[in-house]
Amino acid sequence: MELFGFGPHLMIDGYDADPERLADRELIRRVLDELPERMEMTKVLPPAVYEYRGDTPEDQGLAGVVIIAESHIAIHTFPQRGFLSVDIFSCKDFDVKTALAYLVEAFGIGRYETYLVNRGKEYPKDPNEARMILEGEREYLEARIA
Repeated sequence: MELFGFGPHLMIDGYDADPERLADRELIRRVLDELPERMEMTKVLPPAVYEYRGDTPEDQGLAGVVIIAESHIAIHTFPQRGFLSVDIFSCKDFDVKTALAYLVEAFGIGRYETYLVNRGKEYPKDPNEARMILEGEREYLEARIA
């Protein structure tokens, strides 16, 4: 992926995942502990995993996060729904396929949707490139509105 701006933000919505794995606090901690190294990133703090008790059993689950030097990785699970959401935000490029394959295997995800956006488009890594990208987007939007 060609990077511009601050960095990539990968969002994964996982469906039909293994409910037992989604309820496994230690598994979530281990995934958050191992994933940064697999992605060649640097953990700043150990992972933290918390239990959430919603208004209904379907809304209960676990939430975990690990702070990395490059930003963060967060996982939210809903075991009774077989659903999890994952956010990986980084100021450096990473192999999306490696991260996705690891998470699919770890949680037994049956199907998923991914969203990948570049955050901080005006972040001045290369001001001339950022200006060209933004000017192009603004011209496109102006043409669509007119």
